[in-house]
Amino acid sequence: MRFTLGTYNLRMEHLDSGHDNCWAVRKPRLLASLRSAGFDVAGLQEVNSRMQRDLTEELGNEYSFWFFCPYSQNGEGDKAHGIMFKKSLFDMLERSFFWISDTPDVCSLADVGPNGNYRRGGCCAVLRHKASGERLFLMCTHACFNKAPNARYALLYRRMEERFNTERLPSFLVGDMNTTPDTPASVSFREYWRDAFDLALSHEGPSGTYNAYKYPSGRDRIDFIYCRGEGVAVESYRCAPTLYSGRFASDHFPVSAVVRIG
Repeated sequence: MRFTLGTYNLRMEHLDSGHDNCWAVRKPRLLASLRSAGFDVAGLQEVNSRMQRDLTEELGNEYSFWFFCPYSQNGEGDKAHGIMFKKSLFDMLERSFFWISDTPDVCSLADVGPNGNYRRGGCCAVLRHKASGERLFLMCTHACFNKAPNARYALLYRRMEERFNTERLPSFLVGDMNTTPDTPASVSFREYWRDAFDLALSHEGPSGTYNAYKYPSGRDRIDFIYCRGEGVAVESYRCAPTLYSGRFASDHFPVSAVVRIG
């Protein structure tokens, strides 16, 4: 099985009111960016209710979407992240979610600190590759923005992976991790998963994935694709810094890796 796996923080539409980046103006750029990314499977972050509707309406013929909102106990609502996959290639067999906190089954607030207070979580899915019948486990998250909880809860992702990936399928963690490769959280992730950036045989684009709407070559690498499992290989890695008439599609760039299993 060979497929393109991605992660992309879309930036919630209500955060920008200026003409260049208001949603009505930015949406065509973002849709073009998603189409050109060529994702077969991807994790998305910062997708509010309006964006969920727009993505489903514009891309729903090709992709299936499932979103998880960590601000409600049933996982439905605004301020979500989620998983998209090509209908022609994959089925979703299972899905689950959890909160980044000491009580992962309860809607809870643990990302607290000088950068603000946020509810954080992760969503998981088992996907089946239609052509081969092979399955994979995917976890998507938007990790804590405050440094202390970001480091403290890094090990929770492993616990949740072990809990939900009971059959030890090839495993992938993708998302905006809100941390750079040299931090304790990133070290913790690499003790269980492997960083696709390190594994890739070839690289395209800048290393920085966060652009803040002003860095054409990116600034920090905070968006990651992690993988683990027998037979998992990364052929190539890409960070796509495409601008549209000199304007950004999001304050992050889309990141992708061509993955082979078996």
